Amino acid sequence: MALNLNFLEAFFGISIDDNSRYIDRIRRVFPDVQVWGQKTAIWVDTNEAYKLFIEIPELRAVIDKRATMQASAKPYLYDKQGNEVTNHWVLDLIAQPNPSQTWGDFIYSISVQDALYSNVFIYAPKRSFNVVNLAVPLPASKIKINLSGRKLKQMDQKGLVDSYEFTYDNGDNEKLDVKDVIYIATSDGINLINPSSRIASLKYPLSNIKATYNKRNVLLENIGAIGILSANNSDIGGPIPMTPEEKEKIRKDWFRRSKDEIIITESAVNWQPMSYPTKDLLLFEELSADKMAIIDIYGLNANLFSSEKGSTYSNVRDSIRMVYQDTIIPETQSIYNSIMDKLGLTAEGYTLQAEFNHLPIMQPDEEKSAQTAKLRAEALEKLQALGVITTPEEARLFMGI
Repeated sequence: MALNLNFLEAFFGISIDDNSRYIDRIRRVFPDVQVWGQKTAIWVDTNEAYKLFIEIPELRAVIDKRATMQASAKPYLYDKQGNEVTNHWVLDLIAQPNPSQTWGDFIYSISVQDALYSNVFIYAPKRSFNVVNLAVPLPASKIKINLSGRKLKQMDQKGLVDSYEFTYDNGDNEKLDVKDVIYIATSDGINLINPSSRIASLKYPLSNIKATYNKRNVLLENIGAIGILSANNSDIGGPIPMTPEEKEKIRKDWFRRSKDEIIITESAVNWQPMSYPTKDLLLFEELSADKMAIIDIYGLNANLFSSEKGSTYSNVRDSIRMVYQDTIIPETQSIYNSIMDKLGLTAEGYTLQAEFNHLPIMQPDEEKSAQTAKLRAEALEKLQALGVITTPEEARLFMGI
């Protein structure tokens, strides 16, 4: 039905110029209608960190990899003399932190919480003789920190925090005593308590990843070929335009068909595309750049993840070792140190060491060692051929034996 422009102009003050853009005319008449083409940026809500973790595969892949690598550590307890301790209540806690988790699961949960919120809360109530036999990681999004208001001149965390408040899924609240909660925070360099999450720094790349997936989905599901069908008939006088009836027939036929059907018409037409191929939109390049931002902020390496370009075995192996050395080992040890400190065992001289030497990737490279030994043997042989006299002890030292 055609719009009565005089009626719209007389009663609603809407003036429509035939020379104006069609999209602008639609917006004036129907301002709430969403028209194709978003003109303003749309950013994700970084306060919903767990939702982003579930919905964005690139974010989850990075956080999962980091958490899995940290959870692969084996804990060893040592006393102040450096001797391994095999009988202590904290080892019983490590053997079973809570009814549903192993120590690896426990560390994995802590790593995910730290990655999403930079805050980790562990419910670990002290029993008789300050023994702790239960440690449950609590979702940081459901914890409220009640500060004491006294920030300066406090010698420990208890002076900064009065209590914690945990909210259950049904909305009920429970106040938790400071002494029953192990609180671990990854500093942002400013806030002593409740630091800013890393997710806040990923607002733009995470938003672009969602936009990229949305764009690809729209292209696949809703947008067929975009272009112009023009008349291809001609006579001695030149091109013959389509009649209004032919145009309307093709429009209706195009509209009612699904995108995988073809149009059959008696009119001869040309197709002029008006869209870019998907590869020219650089959607995959944008996705890769945004994923790199996530990888960098968590201290990992691109070679640990799948890529169209692929990586050599040696690159992957060296990258994994580098990530363990630069990120995983120090961060995991920091978690262990915080737990021991909050349990009061650091003051007693105990150390909980995170060991990764059992992992195959951390074992010495036998091929490289063999090549080194061969080069040393050849060098020693040349020295002896030149008349350099070496004792058996010097030869063994030269060979690294």
